[in-house]
Amino acid sequence: MPEEINIAPPILRPVIAAGLSLVFAGLGHLFLRKYLRAAMFSLMAGFIYMISDYWPKGMLLNLIFFIITAFDAFSIGRRGFGIF
Repeated sequence: MPEEINIAPPILRPVIAAGLSLVFAGLGHLFLRKYLRAAMFSLMAGFIYMISDYWPKGMLLNLIFFIITAFDAFSIGRRGFGIF
């Protein structure tokens, strides 16, 4: 009987990338060596943070942006391409 071979991609790399993106947008992409995306997301997060100025809706927008970038970093780490 042939043995079943499980060819599942490692899960640790995408999880680390997603966690870093939750700390600050773009860090997970930097970890995955996607430098253009990292720069783009970091600049966008910095801009949102600057305009929010402790405005609750602005902070919520930044939080949502961090979550979206975490999903994107996880997707790149797992599948090789992002959600954008």
